[in-house]
Amino acid sequence: MDNTTDRVITIHPNSKRHTHTFIWLGCISLFIFWLLSLFLWQTFKIQLIFLISATLVLILIGVLKYLEPGTSLFITPKTIRYCHRHGQWALPWQDIIRFGELKADVQGEHIQLPYVGIKLNNLDHIAKSISPRLANKLIHEQQELLILAIANKEVDFEGSLINFEPYTLNEVIYKGPIAAWLHRSEQLAKAYGYHLYLPESSLDRNLNSFLKLLKKCHDYTIVNGPY
Repeated sequence: MDNTTDRVITIHPNSKRHTHTFIWLGCISLFIFWLLSLFLWQTFKIQLIFLISATLVLILIGVLKYLEPGTSLFITPKTIRYCHRHGQWALPWQDIIRFGELKADVQGEHIQLPYVGIKLNNLDHIAKSISPRLANKLIHEQQELLILAIANKEVDFEGSLINFEPYTLNEVIYKGPIAAWLHRSEQLAKAYGYHLYLPESSLDRNLNSFLKLLKKCHDYTIVNGPY
């Protein structure tokens, strides 16, 4: 396992990199363009509007990066927990069957998608642990995966629609965003073979290295108990 004294492995998202650079660069640029506008507004009005808008977008990107959790994954001897700005989910290792790369046909070319897939043997724990806000957000964040599955005829049009019908698991009825996300997970599982999808932007290493880490933790825990 990774060297750790507290027996917890933390993963920090790539998306947090350069957060302060975006914010400071945007603020400095905005100040410069504001000064220029005091003297050159009538002559370069269109250009200055465009530049000021671009710097505001730069600042917004930096703020959104800042709002993302500093740690995206906590890997412990008993669970793996995913943290997102809109909520989190947690799973015991025993619920996980396997991890893997996502590959799909894109315009006739077989390519690797920027996700790590997680296949589950049941959805009970994930349904109980995921927050409604995160469930709702994931439906929209994973839209590109659904569109690709539709293009490859792995999901039909009816299956691509957001389904808010109640979802029953072991006599527990889920409604609202969680139910819709569970229905969507079923459709994506048919297309790609996995129920959960970790985006590459949430990782601090490349996909292959992260997969090796997960498989090592998972295999050791299943065979020997908590590491």
